Amino acid sequence: MIAKSIQLLIVLIPIMLLGWLANQWFVPSGEFFVSRVVDENSAFLGALSPSQRVVDVPSNTVGFSQQVLEDPVHFFVHPHKDFSQIALTFLFANNGPVVEIAGLTSIEPERYAFKPLHNRLIDESGWDRIDSDGFVLLQRNGGYDSIESFLAEPPSQSRIATYRTSIDHVFRIDGYEPSDVARTLDVSLRGHHEFKTYIKDEVLDVHFAYMDMNRDEGEDTIRVTVFNESGQPVAEARAHDDGNVENNAVPTGLEELTLSVSGLPEGVYKVVMDAPRDIFFRKLTTPQQKLVFLNTVYVGDEVGYREPAEGATFFTNAPSVRMQTRHAEGVQMASLNGEELEIAEPYEWYESDLGVGSVVELRGGDVEVVLSGKIAFASSMYFDPDPVSLNADVDLDGLGIDYVIGAYQSPEPAGFWRSATVVFDRDELVVQEDGSWKFTISAPDVQAEENELWIHRIDAKMSL
Repeated sequence: MIAKSIQLLIVLIPIMLLGWLANQWFVPSGEFFVSRVVDENSAFLGALSPSQRVVDVPSNTVGFSQQVLEDPVHFFVHPHKDFSQIALTFLFANNGPVVEIAGLTSIEPERYAFKPLHNRLIDESGWDRIDSDGFVLLQRNGGYDSIESFLAEPPSQSRIATYRTSIDHVFRIDGYEPSDVARTLDVSLRGHHEFKTYIKDEVLDVHFAYMDMNRDEGEDTIRVTVFNESGQPVAEARAHDDGNVENNAVPTGLEELTLSVSGLPEGVYKVVMDAPRDIFFRKLTTPQQKLVFLNTVYVGDEVGYREPAEGATFFTNAPSVRMQTRHAEGVQMASLNGEELEIAEPYEWYESDLGVGSVVELRGGDVEVVLSGKIAFASSMYFDPDPVSLNADVDLDGLGIDYVIGAYQSPEPAGFWRSATVVFDRDELVVQEDGSWKFTISAPDVQAEENELWIHRIDAKMSL
């Protein structure tokens, strides 16, 4: 009897293993689930990296966990099929202000879609709170009984802060007068950029002078797209590659691309300069009176254009700024409202607080600038058509903010940990050469002494 049982097991085990492998590969249920505690290995969920930004700790009463020391850290998901969606659930502990998860949406240039994981600015607010269908509304003094009524008749924009969402509102500049005098912004901008401008009774007219530097392999095409206040594309201009697809660092001379759109109704328009890193926009010439870049600018070097490099000066109302260079030639002293900030090493981020109406001067190029706000390369061109964006640096009292509206759900308690889930559709993510998806855990203030972020486990549910 025992011998027959052993024989049966010998037959059944390979069958069961084959069935398990078939289920893993073909996913007949339509959903594939994988989980990884930070001390484990997984073929589908990679470890947090780079290793110098995280610290492994031994198991304790709540199991293994890994502390995030620096922002950001990354991990890769390796799907084995063409899944249409991925839901990532994190078990974590956090006492910093904000933690978000970002999925890589573009490689060239590198861009991410951010989604909230934990926002203590919202969760620990003493304001009245309403939650509904994945949205939250905070009210300093009440006034609305639902998010629907708030969105139907919102207060003035100056009283609203938003978090990972937008609201329909009409921004108009009283007494605005167009001009037919063109102004040239003589600054080198590398690759993808976005800006907003204001149009009333005038042609949207921007002339781009650019160079294809041919430092990377492949075609370098440019597409400039105009979006209206509803987010709909209304016009575009394109430029083809220069014919050199090698990485031989042989630049073109100055080429020109013109964006000219007439008949636009009054309003704020967003312009997306979609270009790879090989494209250096050397000059923008426009008669538009108001023009601000959004959140990020990459001030390129001026090799092959002019020597010595002239850098750039810009104006912003952002509360803080982060800057880095990727090359030794970009090491320099920057001036922030007259105070010196040294960009001392390549691939190191340097941060500083700013005040209202700040002036930032870069004495050389090859500097990436990241902030939460608008950037103008001429002070008279500055305007801000958007509500305040909620972050740890925002002074809600000082700005007179009475309402916060956000696309956010608070994490759930899970024993010692918190549990939160973010969902990405396949169309939001770019596939790496090895077939993987790249994700980033973003905790900008994690290096502050009192802020700690610990990751215990990451679960992934992928759906066909």
